Amino acid sequence: MERQTESMAMLGYSAIVGWMLAMGASPPAAANDFERALSAYEQGRYQTAFNLVKTSAEQGQVQAQHVLGIMYSQGLGVQSDEYSAFDWCRRAAESGVLEAQYQLGIMYLQGEGVTEDHDQAHKWLWMAADRGYPQASQVLQYIYSDDFTVGC
Repeated sequence: MERQTESMAMLGYSAIVGWMLAMGASPPAAANDFERALSAYEQGRYQTAFNLVKTSAEQGQVQAQHVLGIMYSQGLGVQSDEYSAFDWCRRAAESGVLEAQYQLGIMYLQGEGVTEDHDQAHKWLWMAADRGYPQASQVLQYIYSDDFTVGC
């Protein structure tokens, strides 16, 4: 099960990285730092990207909060910290960032940065699926298939 949920999470990471690089419309106040962060990220300058994203996230920009969660999760520009990753992802998800809602569901499903909680996982995955996030629908289809077993 762990390998299957890892590959499901990677689907989300791929979509998120594509979304990050395509982001162009940000609120003007934090847009410059966030756009510079995305540019640094794309160039592989993760420490610079992390510092700029963190500033934007702390100022309340929800897309930056989500990206910061990803950077903590993957250890990009910062030491990997699944608890910080969960916290920033949760903030973005609660603010309505679709990709963060999906990611939060995966984190609850795998117990990544939080105690494993399948009820919460289902809640967040359904929220993302209902809003049209295809990876969330795929994960839910798998969870409800005969191939998914908990505890094996």
